Order: sequence, then structure tokens, then C-alpha cells
Amino acid sequence: EAYCILMFKSNLSENAKKRINILKKSNDGFKISEEDMKIRGFGDILGFKQSGIKNFKLADPIQNHDLFLLAENEIKRIEQSNEDISKFKALIKLYDRADVINDIV
Repeated sequence: EAYCILMFKSNLSENAKKRINILKKSNDGFKISEEDMKIRGFGDILGFKQSGIKNFKLADPIQNHDLFLLAENEIKRIEQSNEDISKFKALIKLYDRADVINDIV
């Protein structure tokens, strides 16, 4: 059993209040991080920036969760098959350049 004591000033920003409420309601790290991501933004998932609203052009990992699951299942299927993966080179290059695409589109 563990305890967490949160001490904070009374004049919190709205985002800080939201974060405190998330911590009060859940001890699930995945849920906490997902809710925090919704508040602070995604940052640069394919790069080094850690916070800030990222304007996703390919897919939003929260809003398009089922799309990400579909992609994950397809990747696993391809890995387990004996398919010639050279036909996926264009997609791999697209993934490698996704940060640039997000900024350009």
C-alpha cells in the first residue's frame, strides 16, 4: 500500500486543477498520462520536443485509437508472414519523414 500527498497553492491554473483532479481520480499511470497528453498536447512524438500541441496530419493517437490498433495488428501480421517487405519501402520512408509532413501539410 502506498500514499501520495499532493501539496499545492490555492491559485492554480485551470490546467493544473485538471491535472490534480486526474491524480485524485486514478492511480492508473496509462490513464493519467493519456489525460495529461490531452491537456498539454502531444509534443513531437517522432522527434525530441516533449510537450506542446502537435498538429497531427496523419492521425491523432487519442481520437484515432482504433486506427492505431489496426496499424499495429497489420504490422504484426506482416512481421509474422514471409511477405517481401521491400514493397513497404515507401511507407517506411513516409514514417521516417512524418515529422516533416506534419509541419508541411
